[in-house]
Amino acid sequence: MSKTHKVTLRPEGKVVHIEEGKNLLVALREADTYIKSSCGGHATCTDCIIKIVSGEDNLTPPPFEELKLLGNVFHITKERLACQTMILGDVTIDISKHDKASDEARLKNKTSNYSKKKQAKPLVRKEQDIGKIRQDKSDEQAKFEAEQKEKSDTWKNHWEKEKGPINEAKKLAGGKRPKFFDTDKVDYEKDTYTRPLSAESQKLKDDRLAKEKQLKNDKELVKKSKEIPESDKDFKKFRS
Repeated sequence: MSKTHKVTLRPEGKVVHIEEGKNLLVALREADTYIKSSCGGHATCTDCIIKIVSGEDNLTPPPFEELKLLGNVFHITKERLACQTMILGDVTIDISKHDKASDEARLKNKTSNYSKKKQAKPLVRKEQDIGKIRQDKSDEQAKFEAEQKEKSDTWKNHWEKEKGPINEAKKLAGGKRPKFFDTDKVDYEKDTYTRPLSAESQKLKDDRLAKEKQLKNDKELVKKSKEIPESDKDFKKFRS
């Protein structure tokens, strides 16, 4: 004869004797105790959750299927899946969430709402409604075409129309008169300027020419300093 253990059910206080090796879902259903389950005990839903009040050491450890759904948080929630829990000793559990009357009422309400939606007649438009819809669409299309034609007429030969403050041509660079380049003042054939330079430009030119002249003189001095005097040339010739 298999060994049995005592299971106390709260909040009713009912005591059930369950054989060792049976999961709580099957054992409680055999004892005419309602436990909600949608997957039939295959650990694919969480409807059969129960709360362990005492005796958690007398339970089998949660398998992988249960940990995949609830996680490893039993020490916090004290919740187990009844379909994956077997008892090894006396325990006390809370099944207050499993109310057969409320579940049946919820299921009945759900099925009745579905049947009402299914029995609802499809929407049928009357002929006069269809005519009104077609007329509205044709009016909308005619309005759109008129707007497009007006835009086309406004755009056509718009450059020939009288210029106003709105459609005046924009002036580039703020409408300023373009400046001549410096090359416009130079006559490269005669190496002279066609127009006199401004005082500032003339000063810059004079400074540049002075620097070039100074640099040329410096180069000539350097070149002369590197040249060997005639007396030194004769002396070297005599020594050789």
